[in-house]
Amino acid sequence: MRFTLIAPALACLLTGAALTGCAAPAPQKTLAETGSEAARCFRTDQVRNFRAERPANLYVRSVRGDVFEINTSGGCWDLDSAISIAITPTAGASENVCVGDPVQVLVPSGTPGNRTCRAFITGSLTEAEVEALPERVRP
Repeated sequence: MRFTLIAPALACLLTGAALTGCAAPAPQKTLAETGSEAARCFRTDQVRNFRAERPANLYVRSVRGDVFEINTSGGCWDLDSAISIAITPTAGASENVCVGDPVQVLVPSGTPGNRTCRAFITGSLTEAEVEALPERVRP
């Protein structure tokens, strides 16, 4: 029984890996502990606020306070004057979308029907990046 516990330690010493490969891995910090990294995902049914910079750039804030940048391909008419939007995932059945995922942005319009725009979630902003946005586009 003792031999099985000593054998791995002895193997580390004999191979010279005691200082590298056999050491316990350093604990990884979570996003909440680091505080400087931005969130990577949000639920589309938990968008609290949005603002559009141009017909191509949309910023949304989740209920957790995370801000994401969404870029529409080729612009999305009426986005900068919309009072409501809906975001739906393009692929899959999950309401959870992450940076890099394609989504559809539904913009209600004054004409019959709605305008659907294809878009990508291009990034998640840190608090400093959100503060650097012009106030008119800060969600």
